[in-house]
Amino acid sequence: MDSPAKKPLRVLISGAGIAGPALAFWLGRLGHSCTIIERFSKLRAKGQQIDIRRQGVEAAQRMDILEEIRKRSVDEAGMQFVNSSGKPFAVFPKLEMKPGEDRGQQGFSSEFEIMRGDLCELLVEKTKGTAEYKFGLSVTGFENAADHVRVTFSDGTSNTYDMLVAADGQGSRIRKMLLKDEDASVDYSRDLGVYMAYFSIPREPEDVGMASIHVSPGERMIFTRFHSETQGQGYLCTMAHGEKIKEVLKQDIDKQKELFADIFKDVGWQSGRLIDAMQNSEDFYALSSTQIRTKVWSKGRVVCLGDAGYGPTSLTGMGTSLALIGAYILAGEISLSPDNAQQAFTAYERVLRPYVEKVQQIPKGMPNLAYPKKQWGVKILQLLLSATTTLKLDKAFQTRLVNRETWKLPEYPAMEI
Repeated sequence: MDSPAKKPLRVLISGAGIAGPALAFWLGRLGHSCTIIERFSKLRAKGQQIDIRRQGVEAAQRMDILEEIRKRSVDEAGMQFVNSSGKPFAVFPKLEMKPGEDRGQQGFSSEFEIMRGDLCELLVEKTKGTAEYKFGLSVTGFENAADHVRVTFSDGTSNTYDMLVAADGQGSRIRKMLLKDEDASVDYSRDLGVYMAYFSIPREPEDVGMASIHVSPGERMIFTRFHSETQGQGYLCTMAHGEKIKEVLKQDIDKQKELFADIFKDVGWQSGRLIDAMQNSEDFYALSSTQIRTKVWSKGRVVCLGDAGYGPTSLTGMGTSLALIGAYILAGEISLSPDNAQQAFTAYERVLRPYVEKVQQIPKGMPNLAYPKKQWGVKILQLLLSATTTLKLDKAFQTRLVNRETWKLPEYPAMEI
C-alpha cells in the first residue's frame, strides 16, 4: 500500500449525472478537491424512473443515503402484462423485503425505485459543500504527463489536474478521445438491437400504480409507469426498423417522434394515448440499447467511470447501481494509492471488471423472446407469463431472472463513516 497523499488531489470529473457526483462524495470524504463540469447549462434534474439493485444498494448504504433515497422513492406496486384491451394476464407484485433480508434480492420493481432527477439532486446536495460545479462546460482535449493531466475546455481555457474522470455517459467524448489511437478491436461495444423512446405522460384517474406492459406483433412493446399523482412515463420499444431508427436518431426530435408514431400507430391498448403524449412532450428522448464494452478503461491519469466506461443498458436494470458501485471502488482504490494514479486505476479495473462482465450478460434468448415478430409468438409469451403467475411462481421467476450472481463489495477502511 502506498503512503497517504502528501497533499489533496485535484480531480476533474466530467459529468454531473450519478457516477460523477457519487465519486465526488467519496473523494470529498478522503479530503481531495473535486471539480465537476457539465456540458449542459444547468443540472439535468429530469429523466425517467431508475432503480438501485444488488450491490448498488450496499454502496448507497455505505454512503448513508439509503433512507433518503427511500423517502424520495416511487411507490410502484410491481409489474403487470396486459393484452390489447388492457386486461392483465400476468402480475408480478413487488417483493417486500423483511427486516434482515438481503436487500439485493429484488424483483422487477425494486424496493428503491427513484426518479433520476431526484437522485441527481440528492447527490449534488451531498457534495455541494466539498465539490465545485461548473455548468455549460466540457472537455475538448487532454494531454497526459508524468505528474498531471492538462485539460482544455470548450471555453478555450485549460488547466492541470492530478486526475481526469470521464463520467459523461454512454456517448462519452472523453472515452472516444482515450481510444482514438487504439486498435479498433479495443472497443467491442455492442448494440443489442432494442430502440427505445422515453417521455412524460399525464396521469389519468384509471391509471394503476404498477408498471404496465403490452407486447405486440412486429417486435414492439409499449409500457407505462407512474411516479406521482399527476405524472407518469411512457415507453415505446422495438426491435424492428433498426436502420431507419439509427438514421433518424441523427436528426431532429420532430423527425424521431414522427418515425416512432408511425411504427407504433397500430399497436393497440394505449398506443394512441402514448403517441399523443409523445407528440406534446418536452422531455422526449430516444436511444439504442448499446452496451459499452472496451478493453481500455484508463490511460495515464484519465479514467472512465459508469456508463462512460461500461454502460450495461437499461435492459439489465443495473446502470445506476454500476455507477454507484464504480464510484465507490474507484475512490477506494485511490485511497490505497493516492500518489500513483495508474496503480489505483489498474486496481479499480481488476476489482470491478469481472463484476461488470457478469452484469452485462443478457439471459439466453433475450431480448428477442420479449419482442415476438408474429401474433402466435405473442400468444406463446402470454401463455408462459400467465402460467408463471397462475402457478404462483412469480416470486421465484423474478428472483431467478433479476438476481443472477453473488459478488461481495470490497471494503476500504479510509472511507468508513
